Amino acid sequence: MSNVSASDVNNSEDWLLRVDDLSVHFHTPRGVVQAVDHVSFEVRPGETLALVGETGCGKSVTARSIMKLVPEPPGDYASGKVMLRNPATGAVIDMLAAPMDQVRATRGDRIAMIFQDPGKALNPSLTIGRQLAEVFGEHRAQMLLTNAGIDPAKAPLGSKSVASQRAGVIRRSFFNLTHRGQSRALQAAVDASVIDALSDTGIPNPRKVMSSYPHELSGGMKQRVMIAQALACDPDLLIADEPTTALDVTIQARILDLINDMQQRRGTAILYITHDLSLVRQFADRLAVMYAGRLVESGPALEVLRSPQHPYTQGLLAAIPRAGTPRGQLAAIAGSVPQLIDPPPQCHFSSRCSFSAQACTNHVPGLIPLPVAREVACLRFTDAVSLGVNQEQMPSHVDLIEVESAEAVSS
Repeated sequence: MSNVSASDVNNSEDWLLRVDDLSVHFHTPRGVVQAVDHVSFEVRPGETLALVGETGCGKSVTARSIMKLVPEPPGDYASGKVMLRNPATGAVIDMLAAPMDQVRATRGDRIAMIFQDPGKALNPSLTIGRQLAEVFGEHRAQMLLTNAGIDPAKAPLGSKSVASQRAGVIRRSFFNLTHRGQSRALQAAVDASVIDALSDTGIPNPRKVMSSYPHELSGGMKQRVMIAQALACDPDLLIADEPTTALDVTIQARILDLINDMQQRRGTAILYITHDLSLVRQFADRLAVMYAGRLVESGPALEVLRSPQHPYTQGLLAAIPRAGTPRGQLAAIAGSVPQLIDPPPQCHFSSRCSFSAQACTNHVPGLIPLPVAREVACLRFTDAVSLGVNQEQMPSHVDLIEVESAEAVSS
């Protein structure tokens, strides 16, 4: 296990995942893309944290970085730590510093992920049963041996290899011939585990589904399979990366209800990646807003939606149609997202912000604590002295702004 110093872990705080100063860059012929720039947040046991932002803001890169799934190269973990704590023992692993065998053992077991498009995430050449069996084989091989009536401590190498789903065709065939009883018992244990996982997501006739290939299933059914695969080993943290993007509206509601129901039954913490603020209001406990690779605002979900403090969050909420909005008169945020290739040290939203001042183009605002456990990255909430600039270079200073926006999100 990778070593994490005591200064990195505050045992008095109740956290499951702590992302600290994470920066992820991509090296391209045109320069270095700063896809994620000094991002920090926490996820607590059993809660749902929604990470919201428009396409290309770095949400998915942040999610993949938690599981160390960003390929190196072209990706580069430029800075930061991703610390996962075991709620039972208090032990902490830094996913970015740990050896790869420990990272692989953690993926799928303690952290699992539901990807955007199940059609691309599932292997088209393997049956559903085989793909779920690989999850149990990787993380629950001893459980499979026990369920098959085989003592894991005394099991022969062939039994262990088959249980872990690592036996090749020749070894598996030889094992079937020489240990026919154990082979049948192991297969029955694997099938029972797969059927239980599929049944838990409400899939009808799971025995038929486990013998099907991904292309034989509907989009909603494939997403249920992805959820079953992600929750098969009862992880502490589930990362849901826009899990309903490729589904129609009626199927979206069922999938979200399923995720919420399984969270309530299992107590799983969820990091929910989305750009749909209406979903945030229904399911999230806390909300973090991301723009151009940086977090710009965070806090309790309903508080942020009721009174957004950052101009970008205000713009997002203002763009949601309200009842009675005239046709063709939807609000829009002026300008466009800046290039993230070697960006200058400034507020990334300054070119689109109506409050922008000279200081905004020369300083990178950090997250500033506000009342009600909130944070916002905007120079309107700081002072000229702390930045070492003249007051006339600063945007107008404000206190906590009351902006009623819950109506817009609920409509």
